[in-house]
Order: sequence, then structure tokens, then C-alpha cells
Amino acid sequence: MTLNKKYETYKNLTEKIYTKCLQIQTENERSIMRVNEIKKLLRRRTYDVMLLKNKLDKHGDNWRSIPMMVPQPKGKPEQKRRGPKPKSKHVVSNAAAEVKDPTPRKPRKQRMKPQSNNLQIRTQLSIATA
Repeated sequence: MTLNKKYETYKNLTEKIYTKCLQIQTENERSIMRVNEIKKLLRRRTYDVMLLKNKLDKHGDNWRSIPMMVPQPKGKPEQKRRGPKPKSKHVVSNAAAEVKDPTPRKPRKQRMKPQSNNLQIRTQLSIATA
């Protein structure tokens, strides 16, 4: 590589890094603006609550002694998900089953019970003697 090509690749890489840094910086600024906006909303809310409490105290309603009731959520209560619905168990005749599924099904593989070594030796001996 010549010195000029090395300089160009270096320049391209630094430009890419610079643009990426600018993108990250703008994204960070947006995030900071959002956080500051939320802080401002929270300060405003606490100030409004404080003013409302002071106003109620001036009226002398004794509102602090009343038990606080948690509002119930509106709409339908959320139900737990149970999973897929079970399939229907109605019996279909063999003729109708063949029409619906033209490909024949493979038979299920049967599990073999593990045989003990003595039984295997006996079967091998009986085959050899016969």
C-alpha cells in the first residue's frame, strides 16, 4: 500500500467513527431531554398535590382521617393465559379419515425393553445349537 492509500483509509475510518459519535450524541441528548421533561412533570405534580392538600386543610374537612380507597381498574379483568385449546374428541370413520388425509401414516416405533446379558447369551446359544 502506498502512503496515500493508507491516509485515505485512515480518513474514511475516522469519518465513520465521527458520524457514529454524532449519532450517539444526538440520541443521548434526546434521552436527557426526555428525562428532564419527566422530572419537570413530577415536580409539577408534587407541587399541585401540596397545594391541594393545603387548600383542603384550610377548609377544615378532616379529609386525612378518611380511609383511602384504591380505585379499581376499568374494563375487563385480565385473565391468565392457559395455552392452546384442546382438540375435539369426536370419532371420524375410517373412510372419512382417508378422504381427508390421502397420505398413509407411518406406524409408531415400539420401544424395546433392555434385555439382560444372561437372556441375550441364552438366546444366542439357543440359536447356535439349533
